[in-house]
Amino acid sequence: MSTNRHAQIRYTILDRCFSNFSREFVYEDLLEEVNNKLYDLGTEGIQLRQLQYDIAHMKSNEGYNIELDENLKLLKKRIFRYKDRNFSLANHPLNQNDSEQLETTLAILSRYKYREEFNWLEELIPRMELAFNLVKSGDNGAISYQENQDLKGREFIGILFNQIIKRHVIEIEYQPYNKDAEVLHVHPYHLKQHNNRWFLFCYNEKYKDLSNYPLDRINSLRETSNSFQESSINWIDYFDDIIGVTKPVGGMLEIVKLKFLEKRINYVLTKPLHGTQKLDKSDKSGLTVQIEVMPNPELYQLILSFGEDVEVVSPVEVRSELKEKIRLMNEIY
Repeated sequence: MSTNRHAQIRYTILDRCFSNFSREFVYEDLLEEVNNKLYDLGTEGIQLRQLQYDIAHMKSNEGYNIELDENLKLLKKRIFRYKDRNFSLANHPLNQNDSEQLETTLAILSRYKYREEFNWLEELIPRMELAFNLVKSGDNGAISYQENQDLKGREFIGILFNQIIKRHVIEIEYQPYNKDAEVLHVHPYHLKQHNNRWFLFCYNEKYKDLSNYPLDRINSLRETSNSFQESSINWIDYFDDIIGVTKPVGGMLEIVKLKFLEKRINYVLTKPLHGTQKLDKSDKSGLTVQIEVMPNPELYQLILSFGEDVEVVSPVEVRSELKEKIRLMNEIY
């Protein structure tokens, strides 16, 4: 059976087709679906013979042991669909070959996790090992992560990622809080996770400007044929000047000085508030840190999370804004 480098892509496409109970796929349809994806990736398509090999492999013990409904036909042509409506490779354990390939891939990635630009691999690799049961027996409770499995909009992450890569304009139905839903045409540029929530950064055709939308407020999305407007933003650097995801229009960098109680300063020193954080040398007590950021709502939320353990020393505008927020909070209580 086929083991070339595009095999896994083909299996994934076929899995999606077999899982689609709203459409009837015959050989010609499957071949078109697979080849369209391969052409998008800049590689040549496959012939019917290879498709038949792929399906046979997926049905075999060495593959995924999939079960197709053998009795479906359309005008004497075989229809390909899973026998179990709830079956999907995404919910299926890895076979031996997949496990070996994944372990090899993770071993290669591990070589780069100590490079600064690949620090995220430190978290990704154990996540993958745990998710795909690649840890040694008895070790599957060694690590856990803070995440909300029920968060609305998670299902859009993979779709939006592909639309960003393909540079496709999409139509979204966006539901603001306490307002009617609106339909918008946007040019997707970047996905960002913050505080266990995902945000889409995009060019908004209605407002002619950059917008960001939390995925949990998106009801639906679809691809359009509109012409895509490229972005000149360097997304690697875009968030360097802020905490969170809100970048104020016309915002200016400010040096924000925060003085912590002695019982809290070590926590802040070992878990910096921002990449620019450093000790304020003018405070001989060693209890004041400074960060250089654009003040935004996430900055105030972060400061307020420390409660009485922190005081904003400067600038006066940030101090005054926080004082007003505390006054309003006090009125509630």
